[in-house]
Amino acid sequence: MARGPPAAAAAAAAAARVPRLAGVGRALLLLTAAATFLPAAESSCPRDNSLVRDISRMPQSNYGREGFSHITVAGALAHGMKEVEVWLQTFGPGKRTPIHRHSCEEVFVVLKGKGTLLLGSSSLKHPGEPQKIPVFQNSTFTIPVNDPHQVWNSDEYEDLQVLVIISRPPIKIFIYDDWSVPHTAAKLKFPYYWDEDCLPAPKDEL
Repeated sequence: MARGPPAAAAAAAAAARVPRLAGVGRALLLLTAAATFLPAAESSCPRDNSLVRDISRMPQSNYGREGFSHITVAGALAHGMKEVEVWLQTFGPGKRTPIHRHSCEEVFVVLKGKGTLLLGSSSLKHPGEPQKIPVFQNSTFTIPVNDPHQVWNSDEYEDLQVLVIISRPPIKIFIYDDWSVPHTAAKLKFPYYWDEDCLPAPKDEL
């Protein structure tokens, strides 16, 4: 019969494929097992969803600013917070934040030291001459949404330490070179320095 040899060839080809597929399967199993024992790459974004955390063991940095220290006590990216974020910040004598604004609510509690809040206006074309408002240990103050401001440790000897609570994290900050810069010329910094390890910067679209 003319169909005999092709049928035999097909059967032989099928038989040849079986061990090859089995070999591939064994290789996949070996690769999977090997991957199980490979050390996981350590993330540069510290994540901790523990119910209780030790502040003294949390990541702390000055983010390139001498005389400054920042700890994200409870954050959106590191701890899964949805509505608010809490920071612990320390400013050495004479140190200050950049002049900046953001479209979220912000509350400060002064834990230690004293300083000055400089507060501009969002109702003018530029921040204008800021109000200078003294702040001190055990005082609390809030920043109106989108009002340019700066926190300054105006004391010559003692650190200023504050607990900061913001809404709508992660924060988007617009930075001013000085108080005369128009609001439209303020530069967006997002993600902000302490969020950069956890949130990649958006790519420019050309």
